[in-house]
Amino acid sequence: MTTLITGAGLIGCQTAALLAARGERVVLLDLRPDPALIASVLPLAQVTLEAADVRDRAALQALFERHRPRAVLHTAAALSMAIRAQPVLAADVNFGGTVNLLEAARAIGVQRFLLASSTTVVYPTFHRAWPGPIGEDFAFHSVSERPGSLYAASKLAAEFFVQHYGDQFGLSVGVLRYSAVLGLWAGPNNSVPGRLMATLLGQGAEGGVVQLRDPLLLWSGGDDFIDARDVAAANVAALHAPRLPGRVYTIGSGRLTRFEDFVAAARAVRPRLQQAPVVLPATGFAGFPHQRNQPFDVSRAQSELGFTARRSLQESMADAARFVPEP
Repeated sequence: MTTLITGAGLIGCQTAALLAARGERVVLLDLRPDPALIASVLPLAQVTLEAADVRDRAALQALFERHRPRAVLHTAAALSMAIRAQPVLAADVNFGGTVNLLEAARAIGVQRFLLASSTTVVYPTFHRAWPGPIGEDFAFHSVSERPGSLYAASKLAAEFFVQHYGDQFGLSVGVLRYSAVLGLWAGPNNSVPGRLMATLLGQGAEGGVVQLRDPLLLWSGGDDFIDARDVAAANVAALHAPRLPGRVYTIGSGRLTRFEDFVAAARAVRPRLQQAPVVLPATGFAGFPHQRNQPFDVSRAQSELGFTARRSLQESMADAARFVPEP
């Protein structure tokens, strides 16, 4: 059985490592795969590396014909910071790239197609008083609660296309909405949660004092965070589940974590560091306008995928500390 994973970042590599450990064949596709970074997560001999651009439909079709994957896990994406600099990436990479992969998968009869999406598609609704945990089939107003960024908009559009390809062409499809992912590695650290962890662990500390100057790293209310290793486990569970009746799954912890919890977890790992006083804004995590006060309902992933997030915030922080030298 061959699984094609797009995106040789932290999540893609950790998922590949879990699959390879099960004796499965993995093809890892990236725009510019870095063998040294990939080898920091799993032995290169355990995967087949391919360099390709998801915007190049002809190249993808040739690659699918060559490897004949049974399943596809699509994690490759342009992230928010890159999209702010080049807005067209949201359409060309995140949306168009997904459609190109769906077409290539349909042409050879791929048995399962999974899209890595984001819980940020739900964030514009947080201003409402939710009666309980937030499920996958949430209600939103298509104008006043439209996605809060081009990144989220591209992910939501891709979600709809994936589901329609399942309806129209009989593909077994799934959408995995990741909560804010925690983890550092030898590769680049472009995510807001990753930057927060690195800063609290002492990266850039001045005289042993942590300075939090980036407003995106401060928030009020709570948010849902999940260790990248748990995300990889969820990916494997979704790839092997006999059926995906719900199609869309929240991959999160199901609990709310506050800024103070991050500080406490960092202090437990680096007790000698001090954090300069901060004033928390009225906004939510990563600059989103609304504070969050309800957790996600993660019961669908538990019942249909058999997945439950297992790692605590302090475990995530301790693992991340391996990549941040103590000042």
